[in-house]
Amino acid sequence: MTKGRRITHREIKEIRQAQVAQQRSRCALCGLPVKVDDAVLDHCHTTGAVRATLHRSCNALLGKIENNYRRLGVSDKMLPAFLNGCAGYLQKHSVNRTGLIHPTHRTAEEKRLLKNERARKRRKLAKKATR
Repeated sequence: MTKGRRITHREIKEIRQAQVAQQRSRCALCGLPVKVDDAVLDHCHTTGAVRATLHRSCNALLGKIENNYRRLGVSDKMLPAFLNGCAGYLQKHSVNRTGLIHPTHRTAEEKRLLKNERARKRRKLAKKATR
């Protein structure tokens, strides 16, 4: 059984505003400034416990991680270690230190050319179909 008082839907806005103020208008997850209009009241989907106020986008990404990590083969024990390592890993590798590019990577220009080529093929097929 979850301990705590279940809040009402009417209380969400008031609680969210109070938390944003308590968090000094910062997202509790990324630490960047958050406006009340972009803030959401985050809660644990297992226990229902209200945790903090986050950017809408931070909350969405956190939800995707929490709802899918087991399916992706990450254990409960491994998840915190993985997440703790993410920030440092991404910062360390923000510059290409190896000088190598993965074969599946496409530049914006390559993506644009491929999209145009596919569109031309669709138009050509559509034109043949109307004859």
